Amino acid sequence: MTTPETAPAAGSSEWDTALAGAFGILLGGEPPAVDPAARYGVFYASDSLDEFLFPNPWTTPDALSGRAPRHLPDPDGEHPFSPWAWRFDLGGSLFRFDADLLAGTGAWGDDGHKGPRPFDDAFVADLRTVSTVDEYGELLVRGAELGALLGRHGVDLTGEHAKKLNTWLTVLLRVATDGTLTDAMRAATFTGRGPEHLVSVQDMSRARSAAEPWEERLGAVTPPALRDHLRLLCLAEADARSEGGFYSGTGNWPWDDVLEAVGCSLVAGWRFGESQAGAAVVRLPQAPGAH
Repeated sequence: MTTPETAPAAGSSEWDTALAGAFGILLGGEPPAVDPAARYGVFYASDSLDEFLFPNPWTTPDALSGRAPRHLPDPDGEHPFSPWAWRFDLGGSLFRFDADLLAGTGAWGDDGHKGPRPFDDAFVADLRTVSTVDEYGELLVRGAELGALLGRHGVDLTGEHAKKLNTWLTVLLRVATDGTLTDAMRAATFTGRGPEHLVSVQDMSRARSAAEPWEERLGAVTPPALRDHLRLLCLAEADARSEGGFYSGTGNWPWDDVLEAVGCSLVAGWRFGESQAGAAVVRLPQAPGAH
């Protein structure tokens, strides 16, 4: 990590100005127009998270319904750009239930190899009343509503019996931010904790350059420590498979369909690994409970 002497102090006008300039470059070359009515958020998703989601100590009614942001257990160990440095808003996170799971068809039910669902039809009926249906017939529900239903119906997702639900639920974890575009970009670019937490080339296994055209565009970013940090989040897709990130902007993001189904619009997206994980800055829908 860099030291405080290599960049302005966190919270200083110099640091805020440096971030504003850098975010303007990432978002199109100039500071984006600010809509005072707009609210923004950050979501994180990962195939491996879905694959090993259950049993899970934080999928309880109280945790999902709680308002306080929280850190989640780190399954990977400390590494540059680790999402587990974030605090998450579990109540605002999104959970997508597979259509076959809900219907008890396909792999589910008495004749399916997964067996009966770990919840009954009454739970599914109540789930439908608080969910959004996507184009595939799958249900999207916020963590707060899901937590309330788990408690009401006595559904336990923390025990070993819940393990068979892995990959049948997709979760987009909501990163805790203040609703502004600036704070969302700070979180998504891992700059929110200040300059002493910037990632340097020395923190990676080998030196890397940003993908074109980002290597040239980011040349205007100062201080150098911030420029190098952002370069590592704008690598070519092949380089981002092992370290750093690939910046897709408003282009294809693997979980776009989930965001669009709940009325979010993509502002900036990053992919990590072979697109198995990603972070997205979104404009939130202007609706009750959207933030």
